[in-house]
Amino acid sequence: MSLTKVTDARTDGITRLSAACARLGRPAHPLHGKRRPAPPLPENVICFQRRSGAELNRPLQGRALHHRHVLIVALKGRATVCADDRETLLEAGRGMVVLPYQHHHYARTERRLHWLFVTFEYAQGVVLEPLRHRPFDLGPERLAMLRELVRDWRARPESGLPELRLALLLADLTPPPTPMAAGAAVTLKPRVNLAIQRRRPLMPTLRELASDLGMSVSHLRARFRASCGISLGRHMRELRLERARGLLRMSPARVSEVAEQCGFASPYSFSRAFSRRYGQSPLQCRKESARAA
Repeated sequence: MSLTKVTDARTDGITRLSAACARLGRPAHPLHGKRRPAPPLPENVICFQRRSGAELNRPLQGRALHHRHVLIVALKGRATVCADDRETLLEAGRGMVVLPYQHHHYARTERRLHWLFVTFEYAQGVVLEPLRHRPFDLGPERLAMLRELVRDWRARPESGLPELRLALLLADLTPPPTPMAAGAAVTLKPRVNLAIQRRRPLMPTLRELASDLGMSVSHLRARFRASCGISLGRHMRELRLERARGLLRMSPARVSEVAEQCGFASPYSFSRAFSRRYGQSPLQCRKESARAA
């Protein structure tokens, strides 16, 4: 870049900053600001890319389920992100965040694509609940933030800048909080899903789950319904069906084997529950996935 262009860019930047400063007020006490608690920062940040649709579902062991947040950014190509019981089509210029312990996999993937993945954790069990099932568009400012995040993660991973840049991006993606109704309960889903994950590959009984969470069965049932709006039994049944759908799409296991792995008493009861939930039989689901692949 020539010296003239650098000077012009700096002048333009100063002009924009001056215009922004002109709208500032004059505080009565410029040396006394308002203290706010520091927000938690993401930790253990990892950035990587995927260059083909075949790379998205590796390893092929059923739907992914883990304790990390996953920021997904579609740069080129498109695919469907299946998280829990929802499917979201991601095309170039869009992204989404998969939360900890969300069953997820990818369907209808294009052969050639280029996607960015940023995985990270939070201390003390922080979950970005407002970003659940909330895809977003990538404007110039967000793309610039991502570019700086990737650059700093590669060049200065120990500087703390990647965590700060990611925190700023996530704050930009998070919608303003809505006032919580008095007495509203905090959702138990993350804690329940974590307890279920720790007992995999078997699905725990309600008594085992309640024991793991330090509650009685009746108290756990009541708290879960109050905080999540559905019964605990229904939630556990949906988790089993979601895992089964992932295995049908991504593994060669027979339908009877999938039914057994997911805790159904028989292939018949599994097929009936699966058809009621998804509007198609397990075999139809497998054939549809094979055609899309």
